Amino acid sequence: MRSFWKNAWFLVIAVVLPIIAYAAYQLSTLSEDEENISMIYQNQLDAILFSVNQYSDDIVKGWINTMEESMESDTNVDSLISYNLFQFQPAVFQIYIRELDKEIILTSAEADTSFTTDFYQQQLPDPASDQFEQLRNYAENGFQKILSSQFNEGDRSYLLLSFIMLSPNNTVTSRMGAIILDPELFIRETLSTKFQTVAQDKFVVSAYRRDNTDPVYSTADSVNSESIAVTNNFWLLPNYYLAIGTPGKPVQDIIRERTVTNLGILLTLIAFLGIAAFLILRNVRKEMRLAQKKADFVSNVSHELRTPLALISMFAETLEMDRVPTEEKKKEYYQIMQKESGRLTGIVNKILTFSQMDNGKKQFRHDKIDLNEIVAEVVSNYEFHLRTKGFSHVLSLSEEPLPIEGDKEAIAEVLINLLDNAIKYSTDTKEITVRTVKGNEKAVMTVQDKGIGIPKGDQAQVFEKFFRVSVGDLAQSKGTGLGLSLVKQIIDEHKGDVRLESEPGKGSIFMILFPLLKQ
Repeated sequence: MRSFWKNAWFLVIAVVLPIIAYAAYQLSTLSEDEENISMIYQNQLDAILFSVNQYSDDIVKGWINTMEESMESDTNVDSLISYNLFQFQPAVFQIYIRELDKEIILTSAEADTSFTTDFYQQQLPDPASDQFEQLRNYAENGFQKILSSQFNEGDRSYLLLSFIMLSPNNTVTSRMGAIILDPELFIRETLSTKFQTVAQDKFVVSAYRRDNTDPVYSTADSVNSESIAVTNNFWLLPNYYLAIGTPGKPVQDIIRERTVTNLGILLTLIAFLGIAAFLILRNVRKEMRLAQKKADFVSNVSHELRTPLALISMFAETLEMDRVPTEEKKKEYYQIMQKESGRLTGIVNKILTFSQMDNGKKQFRHDKIDLNEIVAEVVSNYEFHLRTKGFSHVLSLSEEPLPIEGDKEAIAEVLINLLDNAIKYSTDTKEITVRTVKGNEKAVMTVQDKGIGIPKGDQAQVFEKFFRVSVGDLAQSKGTGLGLSLVKQIIDEHKGDVRLESEPGKGSIFMILFPLLKQ
């Protein structure tokens, strides 16, 4: 393993790092002048969009000043506001002013809809609300904050601007004002001159609605989205944004055009090298893990074979030398030898079966069989073994037949392996439950124990070849690491599925699902 990591680091240092260093050098070759030009250009565009926002803010504050002056004038308020706003500002649809119990609503003659006092009472902050108090605090500190919200009425979109009104000497009043306008008309009629002024022939300035890729207004007949260099939010129009770019190719692209191709090739090469190195390291690591598992398997199998062979040899020698004092003792020795030889046979059969399946030489029968009958037969044959091991068991079979297609002996081997595991890994609570049920066109067999359980991090690997948990109580149990791998392979051959639920200290549930044969 140490040699593996040494070679891996050598590969990284010798191949990947030089290419990364060269790519970094190419990036650094962009001159300071080019970087400064790019930065100045971006700042200039930001400043232009800022000026558009500032202009729109100034326009609205001019309207508010008109409303405030009209309220302080002796002239008829309605006539004054109507003349100064509605006549010269086609985007303004309605004006609302609330002062104590007095309310004023003025509607443009061009407006095709009108909003009532109920609408404003719902939309504007209540004088007793925290939001109203915040607006007053802003105003008292010299900042007249404008609340902006967009709403739809019919098939049209409107903008509601609300604010606390000031007196001529800029003191805070109890008046709450609101302006309803058409945002797109505001952009096209009121702000278009500003767009043209800042754009001249050098830039393209556009305004977009957030849910539409076509501009509401642009200083150019057509806009190439790739030429947009900077976008900014519209301060007063939450559903719109500003964009600015050049009529042709962006300056940034021109500045960096000479490096794009080289850097693209380098980055692609680095990516391929990185992927290749990753795949090589992963495959080597996988092979090394498999080699380690095989080595552990050989060690475990050697131990598994050595123990019964040693017992058989010892008892055979004792019997041969006639050192057994009684017939009962002889019978006990014979039983032990028979048990250990059966254990040897089981290990050898498991290894042979695994070898056949691993090489694709195992042939399975495809008979019509009843899962209930197989489970009942295996559990019946296993009852004596369970009792001698001190286990109690529950067998619950489906009331309906569970016809499936498969190899009876192979499926029996699956259940035997699961029962062996349940016995092997149960220590304090020796209870096993075997069930069959019918569900969702599946024949389901479950084996549940209350043993030591399997850690969450190892559950995905328990069905791999030669895998054995290397830490905890599971590591202390004997085994070859083939049992669950055989289970998985047999179930896969039967087009079934195996699932595991386990919690350390509480036990495990293995669920086997077979496709039901249609009656």
